[in-house]
Amino acid sequence: MSLFKVAGLVKRFGALLATDHVDLEVQAGEIHALIGPNGAGKSTLVNLISGLHAPDAGSIVLDGVALAGLPMHKRVEAGLSRCFQITSIFRDATVRDNLLLAAQAHAGSSLRFLRPRDAEPALFEVARALAERVGLAGQLERIAGALPHGAQRKLDVALALAARPKLLLLDEPMAGMGPEDSERMTELIHSLRGDMAILLIEHDMKAVFALADRISVLVYGRVLVAGDAATIKGHPQVQAVYLGTEDEAVEATA
Repeated sequence: MSLFKVAGLVKRFGALLATDHVDLEVQAGEIHALIGPNGAGKSTLVNLISGLHAPDAGSIVLDGVALAGLPMHKRVEAGLSRCFQITSIFRDATVRDNLLLAAQAHAGSSLRFLRPRDAEPALFEVARALAERVGLAGQLERIAGALPHGAQRKLDVALALAARPKLLLLDEPMAGMGPEDSERMTELIHSLRGDMAILLIEHDMKAVFALADRISVLVYGRVLVAGDAATIKGHPQVQAVYLGTEDEAVEATA
């Protein structure tokens, strides 16, 4: 069943057509990867979905709710949560307080950190559960900015999970990671499978092929092809875009 659908999405920046009538669907519970070379329009599409940019045409619908035109916080209320390429953690706060703030924000709580620590025990339980979910249960008292890069990325995912999203938008979660951290992040994303739909934007093709139920390839602002990993690996136009010359890529997408 289609949970999320983008149809005919267009975004222009002056003479540049950044997204060219993009169609994209994410099924409930699936991991759908969006890949493409640099300059393909991936960041623009993600920004359109999350509300940083307004589309010039087209629709964005999540579980029956039209998102185009809604402010970002309303999109979160509708079930959309995003992890950015650069972490959005509070670097000078502890892991626990990062998670408490996220839990409070999505529970409609007071946001007053100076209240007694036992005032809202349910929020502390949410923070503990989020830390455990992403493998940070033993790091609650550490300052977030002092965590290794891979752990900071895990914390960023935990903050996004605090919104209890229907669709989790992961924007290059392996960015800047070495092989070991990438493998751990892959395992974390895999553990989320089925609890929510995930739209994964990622350059690490090993992770993409290990995780994605379906993959959409974006080239020059258009979806070139969508399908499972076997379809994408064997598609001659995708091979031209990723492995061939620039002239072959242009010819393949014409």
